[in-house]
Amino acid sequence: MTGTPVVVVGDLGVDVLVTPSTPPVPGADVPARIRTTAGGAGANTAAWLAHRGAAVTLVARVGDDGPGRAAVAELAASGVHVAAAVDPQAPTCTVVVLLDGDRTMLSDRGAAARLSPADLPALTGRGHLHLSGYVLLDPPSRPAGLAALAAARAAGWTTSVDPQAAPALTPEFRGWVRGVDLLLPNADELAALGGSAEALLDVVGAVAVTDGEHGARWVDRTGSWSVVAEAVTPVDPTGAGDAFDAGLLAARLAGAGPEEALAAGCAAGAEAVRHPGARPVTP
Repeated sequence: MTGTPVVVVGDLGVDVLVTPSTPPVPGADVPARIRTTAGGAGANTAAWLAHRGAAVTLVARVGDDGPGRAAVAELAASGVHVAAAVDPQAPTCTVVVLLDGDRTMLSDRGAAARLSPADLPALTGRGHLHLSGYVLLDPPSRPAGLAALAAARAAGWTTSVDPQAAPALTPEFRGWVRGVDLLLPNADELAALGGSAEALLDVVGAVAVTDGEHGARWVDRTGSWSVVAEAVTPVDPTGAGDAFDAGLLAARLAGAGPEEALAAGCAAGAEAVRHPGARPVTP
């Protein structure tokens, strides 16, 4: 493990990937290919960070059930230290992903929505905290997200946030992330936040925005850098943004400049979409 230690706060769960043989029709029985894989935006980013050689801890909450225990064990086997609270009442987060040309996600955050400030570890030494936006966007878990950012600032850690869900972004989100060092929206999320990366510099230190096949752009108070994405034929886009976050953060925390960090993020995203599922595939 190399570089600055990273703590990721976010969801750990299960993805159910559904590829229907024909477009779904209400009331019909449509044959489909269905696969169950490890998931959760926070866990995906943590797995890709470990894949890139970072020392990473995931802080999450899972149910007291088989899927939760399996999710923790699988993530730990990938090199992530998992600090998971176990919820005695709510089930482990599950997301159904419909892959039928577009990507539609049906999410039940379950125990993840009950993440609380009491679940957060103490932050000591030096480090970086990355927060999945789902924690902030869901009112029950929002206090934990805000507490994590406050603790990181108090400890002198750097911080990053991925907004995660454009339709759920409201003007209040800008207040929740005020003072964050790096915001990581995609193009839709940036549009929901006003459409201008430069305007967000009144709130955060830097913005790294992704735009699919068009690549990515970094903006801070010293300038702007862009990279073009590698041309790939996507198999499954699930988790591509999580992989981009990890690739960029691992490079940046190891000393890379904005352009090199963007390129590393785009390379991780391209690797992610080449295979089903949201996690790295190791040889």
